[in-house]
Amino acid sequence: MKRTMRDSTTGTVLEVSSLVRRFGEKVAKAAGDMPVLDVACGSGRNAIFLRQLGCTVICMDNDLSRLHTDTAFKSASGSLIPHQIDLIKDLWPFMPRSVGGIINIHFTLLTLFPLFQSSLMPNGYLLLETVPGVGGNYLELPKAGELMTALGNAFECEVYKERQVGPPEHNAVTVKLLARRLE
Repeated sequence: MKRTMRDSTTGTVLEVSSLVRRFGEKVAKAAGDMPVLDVACGSGRNAIFLRQLGCTVICMDNDLSRLHTDTAFKSASGSLIPHQIDLIKDLWPFMPRSVGGIINIHFTLLTLFPLFQSSLMPNGYLLLETVPGVGGNYLELPKAGELMTALGNAFECEVYKERQVGPPEHNAVTVKLLARRLE
């Protein structure tokens, strides 16, 4: 299974998220025949990895231009489905219990959590990693405990790691989590 791929437009080597590499198989197995959402998919690096695990992946982003130029993406027609959406402004297009898994790497928006909860089928996984805590990123990161609270009683966390970043008075944390949707 490829851990890296090269963007055919820029020549940049794209590394699959270590969190997706570690838990992708678990997400894929739980999803079964249901699609997996790659929220804010960017280049599609994680979606292509999940496709290699047998998933149909809906690649969501406000700019899909990088997906359409990549050879690996084009060769996976049918199992990688592009969906252009502004996750801040547009309405959420997925019905309750209509997706088998959700990955959300390096784009965290708390207002999406109730939508994730609704759309994810029971026993499906949410795999999330915030942006790393470098430079001024701490300004866009959640506060300690905020994502755990956002999951509410609808999820059971199998992995939840917070790391304090930035000035202590901001109480900002990076988070990596794997949570299973309860019945």
